[in-house]
Amino acid sequence: MYNERGFISVLMPVYNGELHLREAIESVLAQTYTKFEFIIINDGSLDGTADIINSFNDSRIIKVANQSNLGLIESLNNGLKLAKGKYIARMDADDIAMPERFEEQLNMFENSPNAVVVGTDYFVMIGNKLNLSINEDDSDYLKTMLLFATCFCHPTVMVKNIFPEKKIAYDGDFIHAEDYKLWTDLVFHGDFRHINKPLLKYRSHKSQTSVFHNKKQLQISSRIRKEYLESLGFKITDEQFKTHNTIGNNEFIKSKEQLKKVEEWLSSLIEQNKEGKRFNEISFNKAIHKFWIDSCGYSNLGLLAYRTYFASEISNLVEVSIKEKLLLFGKCLIRKFKRQKSIT
Repeated sequence: MYNERGFISVLMPVYNGELHLREAIESVLAQTYTKFEFIIINDGSLDGTADIINSFNDSRIIKVANQSNLGLIESLNNGLKLAKGKYIARMDADDIAMPERFEEQLNMFENSPNAVVVGTDYFVMIGNKLNLSINEDDSDYLKTMLLFATCFCHPTVMVKNIFPEKKIAYDGDFIHAEDYKLWTDLVFHGDFRHINKPLLKYRSHKSQTSVFHNKKQLQISSRIRKEYLESLGFKITDEQFKTHNTIGNNEFIKSKEQLKKVEEWLSSLIEQNKEGKRFNEISFNKAIHKFWIDSCGYSNLGLLAYRTYFASEISNLVEVSIKEKLLLFGKCLIRKFKRQKSIT
């Protein structure tokens, strides 16, 4: 491994990615921070991927060609074995990195010596439309989010290269949710940080894992949640775990009883964290509140959900803006109306 301060290994597997690959590679080579190696792994592509990769002659590019399609996880782990950098930057073959991405993330690491992962805000690209996705720069908030779902967009992250030292890798037993599993493994090795600036354009399309393998991904995510809860010492019954997955899977709430179970379980988590002091209470409660307000807004209960939200003690733990209240009100009305319309 390089001892040079700030050397980065950029890791990008690609399979049949000719459509957007050139733009993705060019966005990495155009970074304002230039001390990096760029490991591009062609995972047995059958289209013009190889020709596009070979058209680049930049000395920073390390070209790896798998003789057959090994899959994302094995390709990522092979890339990690090759990486010489102090940090690993992930990149997907259909996304676009903003020019200052690496520089901003390296600065965060240098200012936060205990950080192990640094993610960023990003734009979701749907055709020509850009939607901004943001998160909190609060380690315990991000680690609390992991109780239900991934807390980082995988291609935005830069990770401290502790993989060989800690014997950590992408786990093949968690296919289609390997990034989620990795974050829960890294929780115990340092702080999570997040840059509140969009530093990636993330392309959303129908062939993505979250769409194409949705059912399998939800099953694997459920297993990750259970293991993570247990590793932190949270007590949970089978019935509560069903409710936990309802929240994590962002399932539509269809009854008052179901919403009540959500409230009871989230309240139990708050109490357990207060007693066990696993995470900072303010950060933990803020993250739990996010899942509570999202659950109330994603239901067909209309104003009943709105009133239930404000009647809950969970809602008193966080100061909510007028904008957030109006947004919840709108969601409750719109989804109630859509539900009634679909029935009629």
